[in-house]
Amino acid sequence: MAQILLWVSMIAPWFILFFLDKKKLKRFLSAAFFTILLTSIFWQTAEVENWWDIKNNLFFLTTIPAFTYGFTPVITLLIFYFTFHNAWLFFGVNLVLDFIQGCIISPFVFEKLGYYQMNKMSNFGLFLLLYSFVPIIYLYQKWYDKE
Repeated sequence: MAQILLWVSMIAPWFILFFLDKKKLKRFLSAAFFTILLTSIFWQTAEVENWWDIKNNLFFLTTIPAFTYGFTPVITLLIFYFTFHNAWLFFGVNLVLDFIQGCIISPFVFEKLGYYQMNKMSNFGLFLLLYSFVPIIYLYQKWYDKE
């Protein structure tokens, strides 16, 4: 069952994008790819620092979970798509969603399904780490828009 959910978390979210305006979506596509880069680095760092251990993953992925390539960039795109026009809204929505991810989804879904096990980092620490990416990605998109 966990393997099916891993595949779903990587592939299924991308289908949501078919219902959005393509021109507006393309504007934020590089921010989604930048998010994949940042989260990939953060998962690699987590392995070195022993923040957590990946326990269950797709056969071709080792230390980076499948949702990094599906769920994460699609959520990033959706947040940018609907909130980027208002910085306060953007940061507020990210605050709430990162809290849900770090303090609810991580311990009660991902850890329970055996995707990973927290070691040296608390779930609140995970929330703070996730939220620390928000200004970086926001500034990246601001810079990208100026080009």
